[in-house]
Amino acid sequence: MIAKITMGRNILGLLCYNEDKVKEGKATVLSAHGFGSQGKDASIREKHQRFRFFTDQNPRAKLNAFHISLNFSPKDQLDEHQLRYIAQQYMERIGFGAQPFLVYRHHDSAHMHVHIVSTNITGDGKRIETHNLGKLKSEKARKELEQELGLVKAEGQQEQRLRMEPLEPVVYGKRESKAAMANIITEVMRTYSYTSLGEFSALLGQFNIAVIQGGEGSRMKANKGLAYSILDEKGNRIGVPIKASAFYARPTMARLQKRMERNGPAKQRLVPVMRKSVEAILRQSAGKGMGHFQQALKRQGLAAHFHYSKTGEVFGLTFIDHVNRTAFKASELSREWSGKKTVQALKGTVLKDETPVALPKPKYYQDQQSPRTGGKDREIPVWPVGNVPALQHFLSFIQDLLRPEAQELADPFQRKKKKRRKLNR
Repeated sequence: MIAKITMGRNILGLLCYNEDKVKEGKATVLSAHGFGSQGKDASIREKHQRFRFFTDQNPRAKLNAFHISLNFSPKDQLDEHQLRYIAQQYMERIGFGAQPFLVYRHHDSAHMHVHIVSTNITGDGKRIETHNLGKLKSEKARKELEQELGLVKAEGQQEQRLRMEPLEPVVYGKRESKAAMANIITEVMRTYSYTSLGEFSALLGQFNIAVIQGGEGSRMKANKGLAYSILDEKGNRIGVPIKASAFYARPTMARLQKRMERNGPAKQRLVPVMRKSVEAILRQSAGKGMGHFQQALKRQGLAAHFHYSKTGEVFGLTFIDHVNRTAFKASELSREWSGKKTVQALKGTVLKDETPVALPKPKYYQDQQSPRTGGKDREIPVWPVGNVPALQHFLSFIQDLLRPEAQELADPFQRKKKKRRKLNR
């Protein structure tokens, strides 16, 4: 059994994350300790109010959300009664037996695991000490339960890494956008290892979510703000962007940077294995094209995310390991695996020729009664893409921006300044 403890300041976010899993049929509520006889079936609001009764006793405590995941080996065949017993015993032995806590069993992984949501603030406002809780109490409780119940020891599970089921990409309109994005962003943010915003963006791109930083010189860029948007099947942003602070996981730049710093050691341990796997696939796919390469990666739970410039050129490459949930820049694995060199080795068609392509001259059509021109006709340029596949996506994007109904995307949250009315004196 592997126990992972995390502390936070947003207990409502933990509740929403687990309750959303329940609504999707990917989790069940096993027990609600300290919530009354109907606690399992209570609403999110009622469960949150119960936790608020404790956390409000100590409003100065910055970290009051206590989260634990207990992960079991696939060899451990446990029923719900046994899982409830293990969760109850574990909480009592680490000093949280008198605290309210909810136990959720998740079904979205190949291995059995439960999530426990609680608070470290007692009913009289005291804070339960959590410093070194893992070493002092959690390790002892884990080993005792393994011995008493005959569970597979954690040391054996570390060698045989627990596998997680792949996440499903977001599809616009299939369900409420914010909830769908929140589940993916939270899961990627917490369970994948990444050390740069580019790697995090590449990970979310696998699930049809874009990270928006804002254009150069915008207020959003200057304040290190982030927003997220759904991508359609062609890679275009669709729907209204949502601020990072609006999600309960708060995937802001500040929080991401803290996780990036912690993810470094975990990534380095997997570099040799990842390098060997990618090298073998590149050798097999040499000269066979991009499609063959991507399919060969997919069969091993891997993916390659190419980064494109506005002119359609490949300028970067990120490799993703969905089995071990890790992202690597190509240069971390080998200096010879840049985006351009990889495409050239595969003889793919996605790389633009080195010779510059002349842009065609635009044709014009009349925009009847444009609202931005006070009802007057306006000429809007239409760029004939012709047979330049490398530029087709980029030019169609520019064409959309030139339409009168297009909105400024450099900073989707920047408010327009109102013109002051001059007073006649």
